Amino acid sequence: MQGVYIDSFHTQKAGNAAIEYEDAFWTPAPTARLREESVRIAIADGATDAIYSGLWARLLVKAYGKRRMTSETAEDYLSRAAQVWGRAVARRPLPWYAEEKARRGAYAALIGLELNRGGGGESGSWSALACGDSCFFHLRSDAVIESFPVTRAEDFSSTPLLLGSNPRTRGLEGIRTAAGTWQEGDCFYLMSDALASWFLGRCETGDVPWQALRDITIAKEPPFEEWIASLRKERAIKNDDCTLIGISFEHC
Repeated sequence: MQGVYIDSFHTQKAGNAAIEYEDAFWTPAPTARLREESVRIAIADGATDAIYSGLWARLLVKAYGKRRMTSETAEDYLSRAAQVWGRAVARRPLPWYAEEKARRGAYAALIGLELNRGGGGESGSWSALACGDSCFFHLRSDAVIESFPVTRAEDFSSTPLLLGSNPRTRGLEGIRTAAGTWQEGDCFYLMSDALASWFLGRCETGDVPWQALRDITIAKEPPFEEWIASLRKERAIKNDDCTLIGISFEHC
């Protein structure tokens, strides 16, 4: 897949230490010019009110990124990931008030995107899998042509359906899929929910928020952490872990 560039950016909630970041992401490389036939990219957003959600998020993106999880195999691989999560948590001493949270399990939103190269190398197909409110946006000719799985800013809520480690609340019914095609010059952006909500809200006011994203992902100016801090100061975005992955095809 020649001429595809992928870069990732993330920061924790304001007031938290970097170790308290509970999102997770998967890319083939931090920044790369790729030649593979297909690549997978993913973001998972661990639920703040659950325990060890960051660990659960990391297990989800790894399962998707390593092609272990599809919509058909999700039930099997979520069960396996839950066993890994449970063993890891059992090895850690927990205060009494955290034990009940551990029994309830961990939860996370997931957005996964697979890009496949076409015969000529200048176009191809994409497929996506999602549960919850982490999103991807597909841009072409300075317009958003796909928003998945959330399409309106008002549809973000404090109680999205998430993938869970608890078998009673696994969240499989919330899994959605989508597919389409890409061509040279297109851009994709994957985002956790706080940034995705900001992006859709700006689009709905007639703004062009992808210009700011291009500055962040291509020019690297301003630094991602400083930009997110400025949005929080303006109360334009909620205080949450923020993750962004930018994908561009050649000249975008």
